[in-house]
Amino acid sequence: MVGDQETPTPRCRGARQDGTPCQAPPASIGPDGYCWAHDPAKREARRAARAKGGQNKATAIRVESAPLPSYLRPVLAVVVRALVDVRDGRLSPAQGSSIAALAGVAIKLVTAAQFEERLSALENQQGGAQ
Repeated sequence: MVGDQETPTPRCRGARQDGTPCQAPPASIGPDGYCWAHDPAKREARRAARAKGGQNKATAIRVESAPLPSYLRPVLAVVVRALVDVRDGRLSPAQGSSIAALAGVAIKLVTAAQFEERLSALENQQGGAQ
């Protein structure tokens, strides 16, 4: 029966970097059969968008201006770099998660050490006052 057959969902004619077919949703496919990321006619627009996105390096600016103690800035910088590397495919999500978990442990250790120092200082103050 012709009525029972499913109509194939239109997909982008382009391919991902790994060679697999693009899975862009039908709503994003233009009349030429390509999504914005694969449309040959939009190559220059994509290049301009990438250049504009990298001009301010907003992530680096936010890291530099984050209200953090100086000893935690390198930890944040590593985590942000890992985030970007996972997004761009240079690190696997599992590697990014490992870096984030280790950074969390490092921050907890620093925080615990600072707490211990403050507690010792308060105990010493109380011991001297009695």
